[in-house]
This record gives sequence, structure tokens and C-alpha cells, in this order.
Amino acid sequence: MMRVLHIVTAFPRSDDEHSMTPWLVSLLKGLKKRGVKNIVLAPSYKGLKDQVVQGISVRRFRYFIKDWETLTHDEATPVKLSRKPWYITLVPFLLFFGRLKMKELFKLERFDLVHVHWPIPMAIIALPAVGKIPIVMKFYSAEMALVRKNMLLKYFTKWIIKKGNYYIANSSYTASLVRDITGITPVVIPDAYDFPTEVDKPIFPETKRPKNLLFVGRLVERKGVEYLIRAIPYIRKEIDVRLKIIGGGPLLNNLKELAKQLKVDDIVEFSGVVSNEEKDKAYRECDLFILPACFDKKGDTEGLGVVLLEALSYGKPVIASSVGGIVDIVKNGKTGILVKEKEPKEIARAVLKLLSDKDLYLKIAENGYNFVKENFSIEKIVEQTYEIYKNLLDAI
Repeated sequence: MMRVLHIVTAFPRSDDEHSMTPWLVSLLKGLKKRGVKNIVLAPSYKGLKDQVVQGISVRRFRYFIKDWETLTHDEATPVKLSRKPWYITLVPFLLFFGRLKMKELFKLERFDLVHVHWPIPMAIIALPAVGKIPIVMKFYSAEMALVRKNMLLKYFTKWIIKKGNYYIANSSYTASLVRDITGITPVVIPDAYDFPTEVDKPIFPETKRPKNLLFVGRLVERKGVEYLIRAIPYIRKEIDVRLKIIGGGPLLNNLKELAKQLKVDDIVEFSGVVSNEEKDKAYRECDLFILPACFDKKGDTEGLGVVLLEALSYGKPVIASSVGGIVDIVKNGKTGILVKEKEPKEIARAVLKLLSDKDLYLKIAENGYNFVKENFSIEKIVEQTYEIYKNLLDAI
């Protein structure tokens, strides 16, 4: 049996925590079906020790006093560091103790391959494996946005990437960032997504009921939710509409206040973090899904847009900003509608266009569903990843 050690910054802390890295859990479960034994090496969170989560072995390493082990898991680490720069002092401890745990695992267990997710900075932890077994590195956009603005991190990235044997990016946008910084172009393999088993056929919302718009995601700057809320007054002038916002985050109170200021708080619902069942219900009941992502002040944006895959997998038309990895999913006029970032009026025009054109609405819903089913299914992503593992090991 092939044994693969996955080095990650975060992994679900219980069987019930489905909102954290669901694509990674789906990938590991798919690889398991192909005969891969997956072991996850992840930082502790407030003292957490080794676990088995959703059938996956997770080896946790402690890196600081219990109450301060919060650098990861609560939110994406780059986001936390941008909001609370003093957390950078924990990074050396995380890398030092992670590397110690790695050395310990290598003495106690056999691994055929190491797969580093978020190589900046987690590849440091994988260094004991260099020259001994193959190392695969998968890049995501959040950490690369930090790298490109820091000369020291650029030099580090160029150095550390040479320690790997194969390179993957989760989108063409992320691949371009890696190429610009290192000169190496990774293979693009998007995040895995497990599609719902049953999906209703798309129906154009012709009735006089309010039209339901949906956003799902963390309430942080790069998601651009502010611009979606600012679009609602323009939409409301033309049609009866409701907007449901699912997710939590540091901007929650600010966005609620914005909805009040714009006098749309009566039709904008903030649902917070919800269960998988509630999220499933929201996708099924919505008429349109909108991801108004943008570049934030740190230069970060959407690396791929997994929520777009979710919405399209339910047969729902989508509107999204033309930024980052979103363009790998949304082909304008074919699998969705692309708009300029930070442009509420453009969002409004796209919403009104789709909800007034039955043929376009149904065409985009059908095309989008077929496109993601063909290109982003868990089966395809697992097969591509497994083949990389197999080829690397066959070449030894």
C-alpha cells in the first residue's frame, strides 16, 4: 500500500467540522479508495493531540502554550497575519516543532512520498525528507500573494521549491504567481469537490415570488461582499429580491451596518455559519449565486472559488468577478457571467440580465453544471493526483 504524508496548515478538528478544507478531505478519501494510506501532519489547535478525523489519521504537533496555539484553523493563516501581524512571532515555533515531529515520524514510520500543501512556509517541515523520498508541493494563491510583495520571501520560495520533485497549483492564476516568482510552472490541478448525488433540473424563476440571491464564504475583504450589498438597491428598483449571506468572519458587523445604511437590511439576511444541511437547502432554493471577489489591500484574491463549484453543481447560474482563479471556472456568457471587481452596478446589471432572459438563464445553468462535472469532479482530481504519485514512485 502506498503511504503518503500530507503536511498541512489546517485540518478538521472533529468529524462534525465539514467547513474546513472539505476539498482536501474529499481528495484524501478518494485516494484511500485507490489504495493510498494517507497520514496528515498538522499543527495543534489549543492543545489538540493526535486524532482520527473522518477516518483519516491526523498527527498533531504542539508548538506553543495551549491558549496561543491559534495561528491556524480559526481562519486562513495569511488572513490572520494581515489582521494581527504580531502572530508572525508564532511562525518560527510552528515550523521548528513541526520539523521535529516530522523527524520523529520518519524514525517511527515508513512513507513513500510527502505531499506538502501550502509550501510557503510548510515545506520547511518537509526538509528531513529531501533526497530520501519524492516531495510533491501544491501551491494556493493566499500564501503566494504574500510572497510576491516580500523580497526575502521571494528568495526563500526560490530556494525551497528546488527541494521538491513535482509542483501543483490549484488554478492557472496561482500557477502564474509561482512562475513569476520562481520560473517554474506548476501543473494545474484544482481543489477536489464532491458533487451532490441528486440535483433538480434548473427552472427559470418566472413566478412573482421574490428572487433569491445567495453568497457563501468567509466575510473577509477579498470576498467583496460589500459590493454585492451595494448592488442590492439598484436591483431592488427593478425586481423583488432577497439576498442570503452564509458565513462568518471579521467583517460581519461592518457588513450588517452597511446593509442598514443602504436601507436594505430588510431583504439582506446574514445567516452566519450553518450546517451542511442548511447550506444544501440554501443552494437548492436560490435562483442565482454571486461571488463578488476582489483584490484586497494585501494583493490577495480568490485562488479558485470552490463555492462556485458548489453552486454550479446544484445547477444554479453564477455571477462572479473576473479575478484570480475564478476565470478557470466561469467562462463569460457560457458557464456564468463575469463582472469587473468592486463594481456594484455591474453586479446589478448581470443579475437583472439573467433574471429577465430565460434562454440565457437555462443555458448558463446547464453549461455550468456540465463544465464543472467534467473538469472538477472528485474522481478526475483523485485520478490526476494518484497518477502523479505513481509516476514519481515508478521513476525511483
